[in-house]
Amino acid sequence: MTRDPNTSHVQGVQINGGTQNGPVTGGPGAQTVVHYGPSGLPPAQEGLLRAIAALRAELAERPRGVDDVTAQGAEIALDEAESEARRKQPRPGVLRLRVAGIATALGHVRELASGVSAVHGAFESFLSS
Repeated sequence: MTRDPNTSHVQGVQINGGTQNGPVTGGPGAQTVVHYGPSGLPPAQEGLLRAIAALRAELAERPRGVDDVTAQGAEIALDEAESEARRKQPRPGVLRLRVAGIATALGHVRELASGVSAVHGAFESFLSS
């Protein structure tokens, strides 16, 4: 086989365009070890699901400022975020929109601010994992 002089030969992992979420390994003898939690999901994904569940529990206590319409909108936003976060490979862009939907629905409720922040922090941890 003749090499094209206008190309170069590179060994290892090459990613052209897009985003890689998850482990990447390259080179001779390279290995990747991924630890999964009890649910079979990566720890950062489990953390996001725990944060969503905790916020849902706080919402169920109906703090001040949460009327029926707010609660219903928040439940929909939480359901959508949880559904995406449970996927085998959650789509980061879709998940970002779902987390933003939670903030939109509950961002004005002072009593839930720490829970909303926890979901956002868990989402950021998921992205960086």
